[in-house]
Amino acid sequence: MAKNFNNRWLMVSQKVYGWLLRAYPPTHREEYGLAMAQLFRDQCRDAWNESQGWGVAKLWLRVLPDLVKTSFVERLAALSKRKSMSDNMALLIQPRTAFFKVFTAVFLIVLITSVAITFILPESYASTARIKVENDAPSTSYDPYYDPYFIQPQFEIMESQTVLKPVIDKLNLNVEWGKKYNGGKPLETTNTLTCLKSRIILTPVGNTKLVSITVFSEDKNEAAQIANAIAKSYKDYCVKYRATLITNGLGELQTQFKQEEETIAVLQTSLEQLRKELIISDRDPHALAPSTAILPQEQPYWDKKRELVKLIEFHKLLLAKIEAEKIDEQIPSTSMAQITDRAEPGRAPVRPNKTLNIIVGIVVGIVSASALGAIAAFVSYRINKRKQKLNATA
Repeated sequence: MAKNFNNRWLMVSQKVYGWLLRAYPPTHREEYGLAMAQLFRDQCRDAWNESQGWGVAKLWLRVLPDLVKTSFVERLAALSKRKSMSDNMALLIQPRTAFFKVFTAVFLIVLITSVAITFILPESYASTARIKVENDAPSTSYDPYYDPYFIQPQFEIMESQTVLKPVIDKLNLNVEWGKKYNGGKPLETTNTLTCLKSRIILTPVGNTKLVSITVFSEDKNEAAQIANAIAKSYKDYCVKYRATLITNGLGELQTQFKQEEETIAVLQTSLEQLRKELIISDRDPHALAPSTAILPQEQPYWDKKRELVKLIEFHKLLLAKIEAEKIDEQIPSTSMAQITDRAEPGRAPVRPNKTLNIIVGIVVGIVSASALGAIAAFVSYRINKRKQKLNATA
């Protein structure tokens, strides 16, 4: 069963082909234009049904050089209608020969060059590790870790020296890449870092918290090792970063705890002196007898007493918070970064894309060869025409 035809492909292709038909003489278009457009439409539909977009592309590769050649021939024929048959043959055959010679030469040069470059370029493998990133800053932290654009800052961190330097050291890339690219001399860390960044592609996985770390290398095992090392280094960074935040937050809590402790001590001393001056019991009279009235001179004492009780309760809560943070510090959390997929060596090289490069070479070869062939044919035609005029006047 034929596949559904894409009307957009039909409309665009038909419009372009209709515009290209203007290359033919007006008389030719009047006589054959509608039939040629209908034939192209049918061929376009058949090509789509055969292999969709690729089929239409192959159709254009056949149609374009033929259209350039035949339109040029028809233009020459229209200009030479009043000449004799022998003159027309002389004017047409030589430009056509020039067109085909130049077209063939240019097309082969472009195609051979693209194929040679494709097979000369070094092969490159790709390996991808996936890591899940979380915004897991501790509540006691003073650092504004939360960011509505959370993923992008993490990309910058993954490509920073903080994360990549341990990777360089672990895999000894300064020495290894120095052997490959620096005549055996170890590279400087800054140069290795620049080279490493150029081989990394970081991409978010849509609608998830996953990040793909893709690394390219001529050695498939090296690509996998680097991708896994970057994921591990970033995870270690997140663990250390969170531990630092907890330590800083714990320090702030302990400082606050000491300040509150000093305030409580001062308040207790002041309260004891006031109680002795007023010669009153330390027990709240309302607790002993709810109906007992508090004397006006005793009111400041009981107000301070209640303030001290509230301060001691807050002090206890602060101590509980400090103990909880100490437990968190002893058990580092790894939830900020989790490696979900380790990189594996690639089975086949991903660069260069040989098929794509050869197709591009064919397309570029046809277009450039057609243009240069048309110019060569036009120049040949003008030269032959001038020769005929000189022969006629001689």
